Amino acid sequence: MSKRLIELAERRERLVALAASQRSEFSSNLAPLKIGCTIADKGIMAVRYLQQHPALVAGGVGLLVALRPRKAIGWLRRGWFAWRMVQKLRQRLGGV
Repeated sequence: MSKRLIELAERRERLVALAASQRSEFSSNLAPLKIGCTIADKGIMAVRYLQQHPALVAGGVGLLVALRPRKAIGWLRRGWFAWRMVQKLRQRLGGV
């Protein structure tokens, strides 16, 4: 092989190795964004589900009106407390 072809092959090897290291670094830098994107995707899916099932929204509003706001706030507090307890339990069990 000519000297020029050998130089080109060596340069190509260096560039391929550099690109691989850059891909790896880029991937590790974007990892924290994956969590936020996952949460946003779930939120979008929930909104789309509610758009496709408006009876659920109407039923929820009707339930709120039927329970009266004070009772509804009490139930929301209980639900919030239960949800937080489940989240803490999941964390202690290893993120299940």
